[in-house]
Amino acid sequence: MRYWLRYYEKSRLDVREKNGYLREKVPLTFLAQRGNVQTAKPTTEGLIYLATEDNPAFLGEASLHDIAHQIAYSHGPSGSNKAYLLNLAQALRELGTVDAHVFAIEEQLQRYQ
Repeated sequence: MRYWLRYYEKSRLDVREKNGYLREKVPLTFLAQRGNVQTAKPTTEGLIYLATEDNPAFLGEASLHDIAHQIAYSHGPSGSNKAYLLNLAQALRELGTVDAHVFAIEEQLQRYQ
């Protein structure tokens, strides 16, 4: 699965992630078959955003409860962080990807109606 970003899409990401995140370019390798490195396709450049400890919004080491609480009551330029996390969890399921940490936060967030 690849996503090609046009300039205006990258600009929107920069706005969404503007709260002290570092933007880094990294090499990405896509596997034709899950878990099979021998089926890797050529490497391409990817874009990630990193939160660092000097970011005032960085929570640091925290329990799932504390993470969910912060997400439940935080909003950014793209909307509620709760909606973002719930949509992320749904998208991961649709892609057949398991992320135990995201799903555990999602479970905690269900308590914040």
